Amino acid sequence: MVSCIGYSSTICFISSENINFGLEYSGILCIGLTIIVIIMDGRGQPNDIQEELDSVEAELELVELQIAELLEKKTELTSRKNALLSKLEDACESASASSSSSKSSKAASVMSNEEMQQYECTDFAWSQDLTQQLTESFHLSNFRPVQLKAINLTMAGKDLFIVMPTGRGKSLCYQLPAICSDGFTLVVTPLVSLMEDQTMYLKSIGLSAVMLNASSTKEHSKAVMAGMIDKKAQFKMLYVTPEKIAKSKMFMSRLEKANNAGLLSRIAVDEVHCCSQWGHDFRPDYKRLGILKRQFPKVPLIGLTATATSSILKDCGEILCVQNPVTLKVSFHRSNLYYEVRVKISDIAMMNDITSLIKNRYKDQSGIIYVLSQKDADSVSAELQQRDIIAYPYHANMNPDDKSRIHRKWTSGKIQVVVATVAFGMGIDKADVRFVIHHTISKSIENYYQESGRAGRDDLPADCIAYFGFADIFRISTMVVMENVGHKKLMEMVSYCQSVDRCRSSVMAAHFDEVWDDIGCNSMCDVCRNAEDFLTLDITKHAKQLVQILELAASMDEKLTPLKLVEAWMGKGPTKHRKLMETSTLSRLQAEDVIIQLLLQEYFRGEFSFTPYTTHCYLKLGRKAPLLKSPTHTLSMKMRATHDGHSLDVSPNKEDIDVVTNSIAASRQKQKAHKDLSRPAEQDKCTHMYAAGDCPNIMAQHIVEVEVEINIPKQKSSSPQRQRKKAHAYRTTVPTVSSSPSRTSVISETAAEELCDLRKYYSKQLRRINYISHEYLGQPAESDALACIREPFRSLRLPRRTTITQTARSLWTRVSSRRKLVHR
Repeated sequence: MVSCIGYSSTICFISSENINFGLEYSGILCIGLTIIVIIMDGRGQPNDIQEELDSVEAELELVELQIAELLEKKTELTSRKNALLSKLEDACESASASSSSSKSSKAASVMSNEEMQQYECTDFAWSQDLTQQLTESFHLSNFRPVQLKAINLTMAGKDLFIVMPTGRGKSLCYQLPAICSDGFTLVVTPLVSLMEDQTMYLKSIGLSAVMLNASSTKEHSKAVMAGMIDKKAQFKMLYVTPEKIAKSKMFMSRLEKANNAGLLSRIAVDEVHCCSQWGHDFRPDYKRLGILKRQFPKVPLIGLTATATSSILKDCGEILCVQNPVTLKVSFHRSNLYYEVRVKISDIAMMNDITSLIKNRYKDQSGIIYVLSQKDADSVSAELQQRDIIAYPYHANMNPDDKSRIHRKWTSGKIQVVVATVAFGMGIDKADVRFVIHHTISKSIENYYQESGRAGRDDLPADCIAYFGFADIFRISTMVVMENVGHKKLMEMVSYCQSVDRCRSSVMAAHFDEVWDDIGCNSMCDVCRNAEDFLTLDITKHAKQLVQILELAASMDEKLTPLKLVEAWMGKGPTKHRKLMETSTLSRLQAEDVIIQLLLQEYFRGEFSFTPYTTHCYLKLGRKAPLLKSPTHTLSMKMRATHDGHSLDVSPNKEDIDVVTNSIAASRQKQKAHKDLSRPAEQDKCTHMYAAGDCPNIMAQHIVEVEVEINIPKQKSSSPQRQRKKAHAYRTTVPTVSSSPSRTSVISETAAEELCDLRKYYSKQLRRINYISHEYLGQPAESDALACIREPFRSLRLPRRTTITQTARSLWTRVSSRRKLVHR
């Protein structure tokens, strides 16, 4: 073959045997063309070379994916290592001169440990007044960790950020300095409910505080505006929303006058993480709060949050225009809170479980149930009211007066449960909340930590329970798809719920950049309390089955939602799919867990489609999916051995058995008697040939339409003694009822007998189909065309770990599909 030169990378191989040139060419030389054609003389092997090239390219792609995965893991571990080293350096009290010089400019801007310790003293000019007001106004005898240091820093005019768990006294860090300073403190809060709770509490202890928000009357707003520049004004704290600062020029004008008069003592930004677009509650108007520090640079600013990582705090400092703020952190862990994740098997089962908890474990105790939407708040509260539980909804779309009334009644104990969206709870200062239940998981770990932290502020034991459902993941994903890091944070929350072998506090500690030892949990989470309640499962085969389903859907130009993917994998999808794919032997909950694991590890990814009314989520193959094509690649996961106390490997469900046996009996009674076909000799011959596996095939050109009717013969009614015997068999083989009707692992002897009879009958019908095909179509030359009919029943065995309904459906599907082949 002559070598070819050209500029194109596209080469078409054509055999010279298939081209009628009249002359024998060994090659064609083409220069400057977009396509180079090489004609082989039969001695070359272009197809083999191309196949080998494709194989090498596929293998290279797999290697690149593995390298990318390892590099990603390396980056993650390196980042974690640096964070741990940094914390070890900060914890060391005697830092060497070399370590301090390595920090260079950073060391100059951050206070030394000796300087920080000075602010823990009580010998400042304001210390006596602080101690007096702490006892008389707040009725407290001492400070909690970090509180005294934070108060002294802000009294000294320092800018600082405080990261402190919910319920640990963040509010005191600006409330106590406010009443010990001249003028008033401006407090920026994101929610009206937080304002109401804080002002209600302050008024109850005899302190004056006012608020301005969208629901404030003109008279009230006018009085507050006048008080801002009046030295004789009584209020010491003014609560506003960020929207008020961003959109009210009159308010900013009064604020400038108050500052010029020396009446603006400090600025407190509560829930400061809302400033950062990387935070879990990003509020656009929070980004405009930088005007406060630019306009009033000498006024100290204090930012408070319960959930913020180091990167978020850095972002907040830049947004608020705060130069070198002092950051004080308190450990996130609260030893009195018990964290638990429960699987949401169904809405009815979940509501029954919640009702049982409230009526028994939390009888006459206050709590909060967080839901995802306003509709859920209304429906869940109505359902609880029907079950004799005093529960009321709380969400942003309610009348402000109704929200305030429900808030007051819940705080006073007249309402036991508030069913609320995230609009309720920030800054809630009710100490005796004994439980916080999440009807649906939160959008992020930060959200969940913040919301669950409303429990147990009195340091007494309290429970934080989250219900985790497969469908909820994708419901939330359509809500956060427009956020910068919404999907990433949701996957972190899903990973938290999905973890069965890692302490809940350990997961949170890693998220908040804190060093954690599982011993510190003291069995205050469901994972540590049930340490051995999980199993390790190799899901490589299952993953390949799911990939096959998605590839099949893609080849048909179809999209599969997560729920449709589960249905297809369980063998419940469209018939055209069931014929071409292998169904799962796992239970539905296990199948959902496998899909979640593949989504978390990026073997799958979500793809979103927008309509005028809603957003749909579909599952597609992720960047790691090609790894599953490698025979050496394996994948495993840890899975719950039980779900809410119900074993996944459960005993058979009598309802499943009754449904199938009754349907079989009914179908037998309804079918008409079918007359046996003649020609017993030919039928016996065909039967013998079918048993030997030598039944001849059917050529395409001989196929004609043949009408074949398959009827199930009527069965004689059982005697009373036999019925009692069957009932006894059910009772002996079904000792317990499965938690889910679709998950049975063993079938009873009676059901097995029914299936055996069914299998024999279908085999007989197939032999009749075989015989009819011979009679009408003759004896073709080639063999094994009817293997598609024989093979399924040749390999068919009675199932040992599947449901009756699945087996009966599978039998009928196989028979009906073979009938269609003969019909064509």
